Amino acid sequence: MCGRYTITVDADSIAWRFGAERPEIDFEPVYNAAPTQQLPVITETGSQRQLVLMRWGLIPRWSKDMSLGSKLINARVETIHQKPAFKNSFHQRRCLIPADGYYEWMKVDSRKHPLRIVTTDQKLFSFAGIWDRWVSPEGLAIDSFSILTTTPVDAVRHIHHRMPLILPPEQEDNWLKGPQEWNPQAVQHFLNSLIPCSALRAYPVSPRVNNPRINDPSLISSIC
Repeated sequence: MCGRYTITVDADSIAWRFGAERPEIDFEPVYNAAPTQQLPVITETGSQRQLVLMRWGLIPRWSKDMSLGSKLINARVETIHQKPAFKNSFHQRRCLIPADGYYEWMKVDSRKHPLRIVTTDQKLFSFAGIWDRWVSPEGLAIDSFSILTTTPVDAVRHIHHRMPLILPPEQEDNWLKGPQEWNPQAVQHFLNSLIPCSALRAYPVSPRVNNPRINDPSLISSIC
């Protein structure tokens, strides 16, 4: 799964990396991104990409209230086209979630130790994501997202049985455009073609990251 991650660059750097319009948002680097926070998301309309802020934890548009979002921070790639909470967003509202690392906790001797997982080149990457727009009874519109998860690659298999779907750069455009057709066979082929980035490495970080209220650069420092 993915319950915490990092995005330690500013909005202009994110927009440049993903070929998005210059953002008109206020965003400071986040060293401990957590559910319910407003975080950067890349969407695409036509051939133009936009950088926007959305709430982490997808609130389906049919939900009676926003509380469901806290349970939908992740979506399994294997079943995203089937689950009522996700299938409409998968069909119509795919997105990229910029990041440069994520946290996972590995159990050792009955204790859980936090690790930060990054790509071996330590560059900005993206999680495959979906989003939706929920409107409250008072008319307030809230855009929210979920991060896709998949089976782990060899480099992190010993840490957890799931990992976020980190898209290699050459797959990002394909994810935003979606399947060429929407029949069951084409959709399944498309999902099967999403091969996560395998060039990952993990290193131990301070247990201070356990507290989502703590957000400072020291969280990403190795404690080895």
